[in-house]
Amino acid sequence: MEEWQRLAATTPLERKRALGQLKRWVHFQIIRRGFSLEEGPFSCAAMGGYAVDVISDECQMALFCGEWHWKPTWQLRTMLINIAKSKMSHIIEKYYEQGQLEFYLISDYDEDREAIEMGIAAQWKWEAEMRENGYEIARKEVAKYPELLAYLDAMFNDDSYIGIAVAMNTDVETVLRLEKKLLKLIAKQKAK
Repeated sequence: MEEWQRLAATTPLERKRALGQLKRWVHFQIIRRGFSLEEGPFSCAAMGGYAVDVISDECQMALFCGEWHWKPTWQLRTMLINIAKSKMSHIIEKYYEQGQLEFYLISDYDEDREAIEMGIAAQWKWEAEMRENGYEIARKEVAKYPELLAYLDAMFNDDSYIGIAVAMNTDVETVLRLEKKLLKLIAKQKAK
């Protein structure tokens, strides 16, 4: 009931701002990660429309229809971005499970692209689950690594690379390196 009251209490302006931030984040992630809006899992053909709009609408519906629960301490923007991470990872996985037919028409297809995109999907899924399950589990896993603890703390407060870099007083390249290191460490721990 409390969650529904918070959802109902958001003003149209708050929802518009959060949705705008979500759309910018989705677009940035698609482009930054080397995906294309013209081919691949985020193409109009695969998505049934412009990927940024489709994903953003799905995230908003997932939250406002109760598929996801809005954490009391999270901003609306943060919650929508967390949902987007999960949805985007599922889009990539589903795309490759179904056999991406348009690749046969592309002459410059990179055979390693599927592996890269599946790795990105795993990362987004991990980030969404980590927020959902809590940072304490991850903090225990990286307790011996002060720089990774600092990364986790910064990521808890801001889910953008630039925001994390500012919080850590470093650059985005260092943040990406720490992210990769953290993912490898978590994967190694899961394998045990």
